[in-house]
Amino acid sequence: MDIVAEKAFLEKQGVYDHIGRIVDRVVAEKPTDAQGLVEVLSRLVKESAAPPAPKDGETEESLKALEEHVKKARELDKLPETEDGEVTICTVPDFNEEAEMFASAGIGLGETESYKVMCSLRNMAAKKQELNKVRFWGKVLGTDADYYIAEAAGGDGGEAEEGEEMDAPGTGANTFTYFYTTDLSGSWEQLPHIKPSQIVAARMIKRLLTGNPKAKVITHPFFDAPEEVLLRAQIARISADTVLCVKGVLIEDEEGGEPGPNEEFVMPPASELLSRKAWTHMVPHILNNGRTAHKELPDQEEDPQGYAAAKEEQEADPPMKLLRGLDEDGLQWVVKQTGDTALYKSLADGVARSNAVTSVRCLTWPGAVCIAQKTSYANLYIGYGLRAGERDFFPPAPPDVQDEPVDPGEVPEPQGTEEEEEQPVEEE
Repeated sequence: MDIVAEKAFLEKQGVYDHIGRIVDRVVAEKPTDAQGLVEVLSRLVKESAAPPAPKDGETEESLKALEEHVKKARELDKLPETEDGEVTICTVPDFNEEAEMFASAGIGLGETESYKVMCSLRNMAAKKQELNKVRFWGKVLGTDADYYIAEAAGGDGGEAEEGEEMDAPGTGANTFTYFYTTDLSGSWEQLPHIKPSQIVAARMIKRLLTGNPKAKVITHPFFDAPEEVLLRAQIARISADTVLCVKGVLIEDEEGGEPGPNEEFVMPPASELLSRKAWTHMVPHILNNGRTAHKELPDQEEDPQGYAAAKEEQEADPPMKLLRGLDEDGLQWVVKQTGDTALYKSLADGVARSNAVTSVRCLTWPGAVCIAQKTSYANLYIGYGLRAGERDFFPPAPPDVQDEPVDPGEVPEPQGTEEEEEQPVEEE
């Protein structure tokens, strides 16, 4: 047998490559007794080349589920496109840049999860062409799964449900449309618009979310809606209390309309942002009745009782301005600054700016924060959707009143009748 045939035989049997790996390992590790360790090195090479054995608890189903998850994750970073080319999407802020600012303040989801959020938002915006802007609102933690929430503007927003009066889509508590997902590799679903009665009911209970939007909310007092409605109500409450902007970003309309963007706004120095007076709310306040504005007063002559009741309600719960300061909302806030507070002169415009990150945390809603750095600011919520200071215990509802037992009527005496007891016992 010639050398070529012998080499071919060794390659076919896998011996040639195996010996080559052993030689490479000897050259790399340079053991003192290479000849005596040939068997050991051979075994180590075989173990490293063999596929990993399944871990304890791993089944074929779990491995298939992991494979499907990896396939979905790979679809995240692909640019959305159609047969004609790339898809034009709405405005989506770069959450990776915002995540860096949040990370400087000790807040955020981490680099990997933040990247997934950005890719998932981009893919959602590509599928929903009717939207004008999408931003990552936050993450609501649950017992079984977590909700990722996206806030969207534009589009028709859906239609208001018939029956109870509610803020029309695009106004009040329904100014924005909210979408949720429990898997960033999956699809985003729209949350229903919120009713005032549902916000009032959500204020009366305290319950952790499960991560199942269709789950029943078992609590006392009774909440007559699935978990997705409770989630939407908490989003409305948190947004109304914690979404902030730097003072001057929005200005009042001279004609009494809604505040609009200030084109002449210049971000103040970082030293001024440490004051609570440098921040304002930018979402309408929700009244005790679950609305952002009181109804019009009825005619005093036609309905004097209704007029008196509505007047009393307005006086007991006066509406707050949209651009209200942090000292006017009755909530607890903490303003901190991290990073380099030194001033650096920009070569572009010659303005001295600081790289420090200013964070405004809401202690009333743990997990809500607004940050500002240089010329940018952003809001984020990561928490359980619970307000601090609320009662931790809700007395359970009394059990159902049991029905009266069914009367079985007369039944034979189990011990026997008196006549049977008086009869003498026969002796055997």
